[in-house]
Amino acid sequence: MSVLILGGDKISPLETMLRDFGVERIIHWTARNQKRGRKQDKPIPVDVNVIVMLTNFLNHNAMKHYRAEAKSKDIPIVYSTRNVECLKQEFISVLNKLDRESEICKECEHYLTCYERSI
Repeated sequence: MSVLILGGDKISPLETMLRDFGVERIIHWTARNQKRGRKQDKPIPVDVNVIVMLTNFLNHNAMKHYRAEAKSKDIPIVYSTRNVECLKQEFISVLNKLDRESEICKECEHYLTCYERSI
């Protein structure tokens, strides 16, 4: 699974938690330095499965832009503060809403045991 984190500066505790959930690739955009290019010049990478928006580090326009792009690409979004427990709860909540046939679920190492219990 690949996750794009938008916002925040130091995310190492969040990375550790996400890796525990089986996230293999983490892309981080601080959304702080405007000299790197406007948000329209930086589209969401093709291989991203989930987007995490750290709400206390993003302005409304950036959130609106990336939310619209994620919706058009059918990518789930996790809204959270930079608190590890908050992100963990929101991440689980979003993953629980996924369809059994989603790519994210099928790639998970717990796919078979997860859906055995729900049958």
